[in-house]
Amino acid sequence: MLESIITLAVVGFLAGVIFSIPVAGPVSIIIISKALEGKLRFCERTALGASIVEFFYVFIVVYGIAALISFYAPIIPYLLFVGALFVIYSSVSIMRRKLDFKQIGSNKIVTDKLENSGGFRTGLILNITNPSLFIGWLVAAFITLSFVSSLGLNTGGLDVMLNENVNSVSKLTGSEFKKLEDLEKNDFHQEYNNKNREEKSGADSTIFLTFIFALSVATGAMIWLVQLARFMVKHRGKIKVAILNKIINALGLILFFLGGYLGFKALQMFFK
Repeated sequence: MLESIITLAVVGFLAGVIFSIPVAGPVSIIIISKALEGKLRFCERTALGASIVEFFYVFIVVYGIAALISFYAPIIPYLLFVGALFVIYSSVSIMRRKLDFKQIGSNKIVTDKLENSGGFRTGLILNITNPSLFIGWLVAAFITLSFVSSLGLNTGGLDVMLNENVNSVSKLTGSEFKKLEDLEKNDFHQEYNNKNREEKSGADSTIFLTFIFALSVATGAMIWLVQLARFMVKHRGKIKVAILNKIINALGLILFFLGGYLGFKALQMFFK
């Protein structure tokens, strides 16, 4: 049991950091843009809100997404549409923001509570209204736990349970998880699956191990986002104000197109 806890805690933390490194997502873009404005507290709260949602997403995909997807699937278009509107609204706010020499020259961090308000809410909304995180973490958790299991490390049976979830979801979604099913058929991987089936714990310990893994993933993701924000805040003074404004506008424009893409996907689902 202790071996499984240590393994899942370390692996979950690393997965949270590694899979959060890409900065093309809405959360990362907003954090970078606000960090360039010196709003560190806003960024930290956004990271916290986003990580809380990721904790629940990871817990669900590992422990029982198959049981929930039939209830969750019908509201996905609505979540996407709401998320698209929020992302577009945030992008317009970012693009309209203009920094001046007083804000950048002293390299001061913005401490005004009103200026930093809304960060936690922003992180929550961005991730709650992003259904792709479910699929993203299902794939990421599957790859992570499968790899760890193939190395002979004890996952407490979570890789087996996740394999079963992938199979169940695959039956509901068709060929979306074909590659994951093919990976699961690998003999070397299957050998360790059989080993972990024999070691699979009871329901209580499984819930606890899933909690440890999900918490570690969320912690890793939050720490990465906070460190990213602190890095951008610390070094923003090295960039000229005019260039800084152009960078922020570019980030806002990227965010606007991301919102448009989410809205387009939502409309596609509505018509289908």
